[in-house]
Parts: sequence; C-alpha cells; structure tokens
Amino acid sequence: MSGGLDSGVCLYMIRRSAHCAVLAVILLASATAAAQSAGEQEVWKHFLTWYKTYSGSLLPPDVVKAYSASLISEGLTPADVTARVAVLKKIGATSPPEMMTLHFNKMFTQQQGLFSTEPNALLARAVRELKPGKALDVAMGQGRNSVFLARQGWEVTGYDLSDQGLAIARANAAKAGVTINTIFASHQEFDFGKDRWDLIVMTYAFVSMEDAAFLQRVRDSLKPGGIVVVEQLNSGGPGPGPANALFRSFQDLRVLHYEDTSDTADWSQKKARIGRLVAQKE
Repeated sequence: MSGGLDSGVCLYMIRRSAHCAVLAVILLASATAAAQSAGEQEVWKHFLTWYKTYSGSLLPPDVVKAYSASLISEGLTPADVTARVAVLKKIGATSPPEMMTLHFNKMFTQQQGLFSTEPNALLARAVRELKPGKALDVAMGQGRNSVFLARQGWEVTGYDLSDQGLAIARANAAKAGVTINTIFASHQEFDFGKDRWDLIVMTYAFVSMEDAAFLQRVRDSLKPGGIVVVEQLNSGGPGPGPANALFRSFQDLRVLHYEDTSDTADWSQKKARIGRLVAQKE
C-alpha cells in the first residue's frame, strides 16, 4: 500500500488519489537539496521534527490544522503560517523516502481503521482458476494480499517502504503458517527483473499510471501468460478523473477485466471512484 515515489508519481498522486492529498500537503521535499533555499530546508526540517512526534489523525485537513496550531503556539502569525504552508505546497512535488517511511509507518501502526486488512476481492477472483507460481506484491503494506496468495500455494515476494508494515506482514505470515519474502524498497529501487513473475499485484500501490518507464518495467517482468491485477483510486476529487486512464496504461496487454466505478475503497474504507483492471501478457 505504500512506496517511495519520484516527482512524476507524486504529481500524479496529487491529481488523482484521495490519499495523495495527504502527501501533497504534508510531505515536504525538493527535487534536490541544492535547489532549495536555506529557508525552505529549514521549513522541511522543522516539519519533519514535528511530524515525528505527531500522533493525531493523518487526514490532510487534520494534519494541516494541527501543524498550523503548533506554529501559532511558537509565536508565528497567521500570515507566517500561510506562507509556510505555501512553501510546503511548492516543494511537495517529490516525496523523500525518509518521509514516506515515517508516514506509512504511522499509517500501519496508528491508523488501521483507514484501510482493509482483508485480501482484495478483485485479486481473489482473478487467481481463482490460476495455477500458483511466482507472485509480486507491489507496495505490500501489512501483507494482506501476500499472505492470502501464500496460503493458496503461491511463492510470494513483496516490497514496501514501510519497515513497520513489512514487520507486520511477516508476523501475519507466521501466524498463518506461510512464508513470504519481504523487501524494503521504493518503487524505483526495486528490481523487477525480466520474465520473472506469473502474477503482479498492484492494489492501492499509489503508482503513476502515466509513468511509462515504470509500467514498462512491470510489463517486462511478467512471464508470458502472466497477469497483472490493479485496483486504485481513480480520482481525488468529486469527478471521475481522466477517462480510461488505467485501461490505456495496459492496453498493450490483453485486458481481461476493466472497471471504472464508484465503490467502497479498500484504502480509506469510504465510497470513492475506483479503477480495477486484470491484464495478461501474451
């Protein structure tokens, strides 16, 4: 459910993911340290120090409200606070790995009610008739899908940028009496390999469907006949988001199933616009 993202991914998330509204507002970063002014770096450091001790709601309005109140208590004026928030929005086009790890560690240990711990329903249907093989769980989080697949006989590897999420995944696997391989890595760091996977799972992985290079890595890593299962939030706002964006991202594969619908999301547990896709490499 999590991962380290480059600037293109974060921009995509800002536009199209409800969860990314969290990251767009509260994640502080810059393309490079050299590109930041000394003042911007101090803003980043100050927020990061505060966020490490923050234990409230991780929803964006609540985080902004709490941080703003903290700044006011330090003697800043409302105008100063507004200016800082503007800086944060400006430099929030990237998401540094240390912040992503901190954020999702908080999510997986403090905010369990915001996401489902049950296996994804689309995934369960997609693999029902498949012979188990090698599976990759992208941004595996607490391992709900990895454990499910391992119990079905799959050899599962998952990666995530939350070390605490991975620890929970391993504990859940041990409790279920199965073995899974967990790797601490971002989307960009993980080595997908070539013709390696019979199944790739991307459920609420917050991956840009506009990142052609990343999607090519996914396609290249599938074995012939292998399938990819994707479920994601299609829009961060009241509208449906760009038409058929998810479909177009994998249209060079054989699309076996595609939905663009309003339903309860596994990630948020609220009604949202959701995209679902199952596609096969020929």
